[in-house]
Amino acid sequence: MSTPNDVPFVAPPPPNPQGNPLYPPEVLAAKEKEASEEARTALILSIVGIFCAGLILGIFAITKANATLKIMDQYQVALERRGWAVAARILGVIDIIGWAIILVLNIMSRVASS
Repeated sequence: MSTPNDVPFVAPPPPNPQGNPLYPPEVLAAKEKEASEEARTALILSIVGIFCAGLILGIFAITKANATLKIMDQYQVALERRGWAVAARILGVIDIIGWAIILVLNIMSRVASS
């Protein structure tokens, strides 16, 4: 006859690592979808901003990327898309710097030609 001490210990399964446990699963699912979509949108804006309207799209990309990173940090969701948001923020800065360089070169060429 076996006693409770003869039964080997089986550890419980680990908790779900995805999401902050302070929020209900429905909220986490909605925030994960939102963060994933916003990271993609920010990346698209920053890539398009390299080729046209760098100042405007760069600012939008940085704003969206920062908002997305804030959601990711607060709710601990869509962490696999964090790289997209960081890349969008970096490319947004490059967009703005590129726009400023082109503007300065344009002004310098006009001043030199007059």
